[in-house]
Amino acid sequence: MSWKSGLYALLFMRICRAYARTLGNKPADSMMCVLSSFDFFKVHGYWPNFMYPRTFEEKVCHRMLFDRDQRWTMLSDKLYLRDYVANRIGSDYLVPLLWSGEGPEEIPFDDFPSKFVIKANHGCAYNIIVTDKMQLCRDKAVRQLKRWLSENFGRDRVLGTAWAYKNITPAIMVEEFLEENGNVPLDYKFFCFSGRAEFIQMNFDRFGDAWEKTLDREFMPLDLWQGTRQYEGEISRPNNFAKMIRVAETLSEGLDFIRVDMYNVRDRLYVGELSCYPGGGRIRFIPRKYDFILGEKWK
Repeated sequence: MSWKSGLYALLFMRICRAYARTLGNKPADSMMCVLSSFDFFKVHGYWPNFMYPRTFEEKVCHRMLFDRDQRWTMLSDKLYLRDYVANRIGSDYLVPLLWSGEGPEEIPFDDFPSKFVIKANHGCAYNIIVTDKMQLCRDKAVRQLKRWLSENFGRDRVLGTAWAYKNITPAIMVEEFLEENGNVPLDYKFFCFSGRAEFIQMNFDRFGDAWEKTLDREFMPLDLWQGTRQYEGEISRPNNFAKMIRVAETLSEGLDFIRVDMYNVRDRLYVGELSCYPGGGRIRFIPRKYDFILGEKWK
């Protein structure tokens, strides 16, 4: 039964992507809404109302299907985002950039330290984590980057409805590898509504086992599960938590919703990315009440 379900999902998503291509940059029509509704129901277990959305996930999908604000493209471009962050809060909050360019063969591997991170700027999960340069197969990395650069993330992934990524010019970024006491730093994701940080999702060991915990803006844990293992250890409020809130709210000012991701390394803050489509509208909130609670805050 599982292989049948997987085959159905594969074919269905291909149909959705093919139809989305016919729309180009236009907002979704009734057929695209129907296709997206079927996928939404399969993921969330309820039929969505994209025209008059109430829940957070409905509103994420509404933005993907109908909102063609150019700001979402600019903020989704990891290279452009650096300028946005620098202009709003200063370049001190940027992860140091070691190199950027459009040709994988041009990457100057010999100039980099032992540890670094290679990214493509035009999508999600386009990352190569290098913890020992001597162990890196450069030819393999170049081939992988070529595959990523040949993709249009917004058009070629999932349902093809992640419009914000469709018009980003693909490029490569090489950033400094952030670590604290030999470990990957915690990833703090601030859900900001109308310039106010309301919820924080903490990600532990994001390149390994992946644990998470969700808290409110007072740093109190919530009984919210989003499909990833919940961290059961003790969680300490960062000394500079108030500053983290200020940074998230400054970057989200003027936007009805954005998720601001940052790292806290020895009390120094680095902005990772801003996400306008968290989870691509495919995150299940358990209990479901949080889907409505977050949706109510998104005006």
